Amino acid sequence: MLFHGFYIFSTQPLIVSFLGSYPFFGGFVYEQKKVTYKPLPKWFRPKHVIEHIPGWCGTPKQMLLRKIKATLHSLEGRTHHLMVNALDEEQLRKRFFIRGGHFNQNFYINEHLYKIIDQPKIYDAIYTAQLNSSKRLWLAKNIEKLMVVSYGGDLHSYCPELKHADFNREFLPRQELAKKYNQAYAGLILSAVEGANLASSEYLLCGIPVVSTPSKGGRDEFFTPENSIIVPPDAEKVAEAVQTFKELAPNPQDIREQTLKKMNDWRLAYCTYIANLIAQEGGKKIEPEVMREKIFAAYDGIQSRYIKIADLYKLSWQDFQDKFSL
Repeated sequence: MLFHGFYIFSTQPLIVSFLGSYPFFGGFVYEQKKVTYKPLPKWFRPKHVIEHIPGWCGTPKQMLLRKIKATLHSLEGRTHHLMVNALDEEQLRKRFFIRGGHFNQNFYINEHLYKIIDQPKIYDAIYTAQLNSSKRLWLAKNIEKLMVVSYGGDLHSYCPELKHADFNREFLPRQELAKKYNQAYAGLILSAVEGANLASSEYLLCGIPVVSTPSKGGRDEFFTPENSIIVPPDAEKVAEAVQTFKELAPNPQDIREQTLKKMNDWRLAYCTYIANLIAQEGGKKIEPEVMREKIFAAYDGIQSRYIKIADLYKLSWQDFQDKFSL
């Protein structure tokens, strides 16, 4: 999922999903401890908003904040729905009586972009991670042939333990990233706590298995005994697991198909949820399977239903309906 915009699931009634903050009270946004003003066009007034969580929110404090958000949305005439990534978050969501469901956001990933590509194996492992402490990059120090992909920056200065690793200094386009994934025997995810973690499922769609540490946030919901090994946060154990996959590589097509089935099951259930909202508002009847095809089957996947907040001003209400009506 992308920040700073909306995924459009219905125009009549207007139903949108988003990741991160929503502009309250005519446009006030609170992000990264700062208040900014980003007003929405007057015609853009969703009836239902579906919030996805960028990080782990399985604590009473985090869930209480979402409860407050839901109340603010209702005061402005919207119905808020909270979608969580992990089972422990879902249990807490129900305890707080917050409307929503358990739909891991990794089903938003475009499988047409992340796919199996015939590439030589250059790396023992690849790790897509920001250069910050939560990613525990040093746990990969015993992997001889390693690639680290971040948003850019000097990996060797940030983490001297990985001076032997390759890395990108500039942002990698997604097509290039998919090639890099296919050049590795395994993908790494070494954080303890975060959200669903897109990279973990991107690896799987490219047919490479995952070496992960125990985690909170939902990434493990796509893991199986065949496509992943979960090890303690120990550099030696991480390297051993990578070597296991190097010597006994699972079938890439099996990994991809297994992941796609899980994603499509969630997509269909999600579209059923939305179709029910449309029906409740008196909108036209649409079968969930038809909706899933229209929303997710395009070559650019669900990104075809995405619009940045700034781009909303370039459209009239009629233009918007023409572009996003099902």
